[in-house]
Amino acid sequence: MIKLLHVVAIGALVSSAFYAYTIKYETTLEAEQVQKIRMKIHRERDAIAVLKAEWQFLNRPDRLQALAERHLDLQPFSVTQVVRMSDVPIRGPKVDAIGRKLEDLGLGLPTETPRDRKPSATTPGGRP
Repeated sequence: MIKLLHVVAIGALVSSAFYAYTIKYETTLEAEQVQKIRMKIHRERDAIAVLKAEWQFLNRPDRLQALAERHLDLQPFSVTQVVRMSDVPIRGPKVDAIGRKLEDLGLGLPTETPRDRKPSATTPGGRP
């Protein structure tokens, strides 16, 4: 009986050591993965910082002004281009092309919703 108890105790000891080793190995693996992800985040943040710096460099007003003068044929603003507000044409009404097509097909009529219906005696909750 004692030999059997010793064998069970040794088996439990070996299995618990194996379980502890497995947990330690998985923890080490997860820690390495966390470190890799942190390094990747750091590299991405550095890349974003470089891109922001490039964007600021490319959008300098003096550079944009030089590009506009070189590539765009802009004319100086003249007084004749100024008009009164009353001279500006009024925008026409918005046209709903889909709604117009539905009306042409006879489908533009309003539909009856359950809220619009009057309760009748045959519907649940209706009062006679």
